[in-house]
Amino acid sequence: MAGEVTPQGEGARSLHLRQLRVQWQIVTLQVLATLALVWMYLEVVSTYVVGSIDHTQLFDTLETALGTELPLADWLTGSGSDGLARFYVQMGLGLGLGGAMAVLAFQTPKFQQRVKLGFIITMIILLAGRFTFGYAWQLIGDGWGAPGEDVLKLLEWPLLMMLSLIILTFYLLPIITGTRGIWGLSRRGVAWSIGFTLLFLGVHAILTFPLIRSQLGSYGSQLTTLEIIVSDPTVFGLVTAEQFSLILIACLMMVFQESAFGVIRQLEYAYRLPESCKRDPEYVAQMDNLLNGHIRHTAVFLSLTVVATTIALGFHSVLLDWVGGVTGSQWASQVGESIELTLTYGLVISALLFLGIMALLRFVVPWQRVWGLIESSFTPRE
Repeated sequence: MAGEVTPQGEGARSLHLRQLRVQWQIVTLQVLATLALVWMYLEVVSTYVVGSIDHTQLFDTLETALGTELPLADWLTGSGSDGLARFYVQMGLGLGLGGAMAVLAFQTPKFQQRVKLGFIITMIILLAGRFTFGYAWQLIGDGWGAPGEDVLKLLEWPLLMMLSLIILTFYLLPIITGTRGIWGLSRRGVAWSIGFTLLFLGVHAILTFPLIRSQLGSYGSQLTTLEIIVSDPTVFGLVTAEQFSLILIACLMMVFQESAFGVIRQLEYAYRLPESCKRDPEYVAQMDNLLNGHIRHTAVFLSLTVVATTIALGFHSVLLDWVGGVTGSQWASQVGESIELTLTYGLVISALLFLGIMALLRFVVPWQRVWGLIESSFTPRE
């Protein structure tokens, strides 16, 4: 029996992290997650933030209230630009900062500690260095006493700089944490990025509620409200542009999450494998199949999710067109003007009708067999 056992073979490729991290499937998933993150951020910004509550308006308000200009240049803050151009430079900075944090995460603890200490010392020197030297010179020349007005003015630039950077960082938190999560293999970074985005959408939805918005006065009038229910559908004749924007944000968030978490899961699996298995060609081939399948499923299933969601939200339009063709347009128009298809829960009824009909079709169409045939057509035959 012992003679029938063959040792595991070793190939040129292995599942060691140093080699696996530069494999094209892993890099593709990370690039896909980064593109989804940037696209999702731009979609959220263009839908809710630009012209409503973007950072340039906050900077203008602060400059008017303080009576002085903020130290950051206009090309850096986006002031004077229109639309999404206000966020292009900031997004580049956010991606760079997140990438630097991801690179730092793979360094030795001693090196990380030195970098953090150097950053803290640099910030202290920039923020309090001039004030400290100015106050020390005053003590030497005039003796002990409170800081003079000219010395206190030395704190103006550092404090305004810190305030400006805090505002920019707040607006860029999803980009910074998301980039660190993707390339730094941090579940927490990905979760924080999704959490910040969902928190903003939730707070914005609460603030734009008519009763609350009316209590905010002039600030409430600046918030962008989306008439997503009563406007006419313009995208494929099923949903409005605002509804499709929300669908796109949700889909991009799922692409970002699935791609980033997929990379982390597969690398964790390879890291936990015994050393003898990491060079086994069978395990290498298995990892290739898992990564290729993850890429295919991410593209196919999430594309179907967008299509299905769009049809579900506009399913009543399909039904009304069909009913209008069968029974006449008068009855169909009366149903279309009913409150059930005008207010928010009308979309819920429409989606439930779509899901119910698809569930009934399950007894007629063998979806599992159909999907198996489709999936087998993409599988290479040996």
